[in-house]
Amino acid sequence: MIVEKNKTGPAIWLNAHAFAEHVLCGGRALPWANNTEFAEVYKKLQGILEADRISVPLMGFLDSWIDRHPHVLQTMTGKSRVRFAIKRFLTNQDLRADMLEWMTVCCAMVDSEVVLEIPSNAALISWAHARANPAAEIESLSDLDIDSTSVYLADTVRQLKPSGIAGIVSTLSESDLNAGASVELYKPLANVAENYHWQFAFRKPLVGAKFDSQQYYCLGDDAGSDNTDLVSLSAEFWQESSGKAAALDSKWAYAELPGFVEPEVVRTKIAALRQQ
Repeated sequence: MIVEKNKTGPAIWLNAHAFAEHVLCGGRALPWANNTEFAEVYKKLQGILEADRISVPLMGFLDSWIDRHPHVLQTMTGKSRVRFAIKRFLTNQDLRADMLEWMTVCCAMVDSEVVLEIPSNAALISWAHARANPAAEIESLSDLDIDSTSVYLADTVRQLKPSGIAGIVSTLSESDLNAGASVELYKPLANVAENYHWQFAFRKPLVGAKFDSQQYYCLGDDAGSDNTDLVSLSAEFWQESSGKAAALDSKWAYAELPGFVEPEVVRTKIAALRQQ
């Protein structure tokens, strides 16, 4: 589903969890352990931003969930293969049920499209392996590790169909690219998104190596995508002194909102985008 709120400017797609923590949570972490409280924060966030689409980060939920269910770590340990832990974790049925409830509540309460921002495959593999095997070293990852994790993730996010999410975003890190990441390795996720008529995009924050995302958006690195329907705004755009943004001839404007920008500056900048 694509939101069509704007008639004169690009639709606004924001990653704003750092801003939410600073402005709405007093510098504390988002309330990951309480679905309603979490959704309330994003409802208030949307009240400030009036975005067309908001990315919600999955990593904080996963970290909080495993802290509250430490017994699950026992099922993730005992194997030397580095991706064993993330496979056992993502296929946990309690995790999937709780993730569905979390996203369902969030989508119901937030008046915008909600897109799930998935951590990089490499980060997930290393995180799960380290949580399950604290003394273990993380070996170098291969393209098979990246591909296999995409399969586990695809089966997990498939369970979110009833929630009402509008899409999924796969993050790319230096470790993913060093392991040979390519669009083909993320096809399991892209195919789920296509089947459910969700948006699928890549996110590439502060990564020097090149990545060809082909027809998919590459949030943060527009040059990596053949699709010109989206423009990524830099962090400097949100500085009060940055002046008026250049006219954007695109369907979407994407930005990662800095945590310490003033809400009034954010409103002014978004209003300027709307008026283009």
